[in-house]
Amino acid sequence: MSYRKDIDRMNIFNEEIVSEYIESKNVNKNKFSWWSYVNLKADIQTALGFAKFFYPEIVEIDEYFLLKDKYDEYIFNGWKKACNNDKNQVEKVMNSYEVKDFFHINTDFNDKNIDEQVNALGEAIKLFWEMSFKHRYPDRNIIVDTFYDEDSLTITVFECENI
Repeated sequence: MSYRKDIDRMNIFNEEIVSEYIESKNVNKNKFSWWSYVNLKADIQTALGFAKFFYPEIVEIDEYFLLKDKYDEYIFNGWKKACNNDKNQVEKVMNSYEVKDFFHINTDFNDKNIDEQVNALGEAIKLFWEMSFKHRYPDRNIIVDTFYDEDSLTITVFECENI
């Protein structure tokens, strides 16, 4: 079953999966919110980084729709050759990223809720990327997809010209 189907329409994820937030909320009854949590954990520069993260820049090279922060010319040329210039396949591969790897440096992968956290993050990224691309490219069929590749949630984006 898709994780997205389990998401309450009012909440992007179940806050119980973030134990540090719950602990702070329990200590500060009725005086602690997600805004409080973000204020404690991050700064303006990090927030600006997240703005770019959730609203990624695109480069269009040879009519391929590519995530700017993931683009590498050498890898791009290799995938074009390997995929016989199949635009959808090249974009899917070039733009794919394992969700858990976005924050692997500062993440405790022994956390009991890590799988739920990775799924929630994947769905949040998917949601915001879909809105972002729809806003910027309203006349194009940009697809954001999540899937499991060897037990790891992966996200990708590509343009589907065949509607």
